[in-house]
Amino acid sequence: MTVHTNDTTNTTVRPNALDQELTLAVLHEIRDELREFNKDMDHLNTLTEDQVKSTVENRKLTAITLMFVIPSTFAAIPGANFEHLNEYGFDNFFALPILIGTVLLASLGTFLVVRKKGWL
Repeated sequence: MTVHTNDTTNTTVRPNALDQELTLAVLHEIRDELREFNKDMDHLNTLTEDQVKSTVENRKLTAITLMFVIPSTFAAIPGANFEHLNEYGFDNFFALPILIGTVLLASLGTFLVVRKKGWL
């Protein structure tokens, strides 16, 4: 290293061995800290990937549950096993096919919405 002074002479200053060892020790410490930081980031990345997998699995389970809840709700209406279902206004011959059709359409609609969102 060259040090310029106000006079026109150039003075060369060489760092002594103690300064070099101190610099080397600091650099080793920085290297070790960066390695530890890298390990921590790898661990955090692994945790994040596991959380993403868990979220995807939960979405699938939610979608499947939703597709079974809607038919169950419709099935609860005539599920009382009455002969003519007059209490619910199902004295018509077409009432049960309409109910089953509604259940199927609701389930299909739910499936399509869930599929469009990418949950399945």
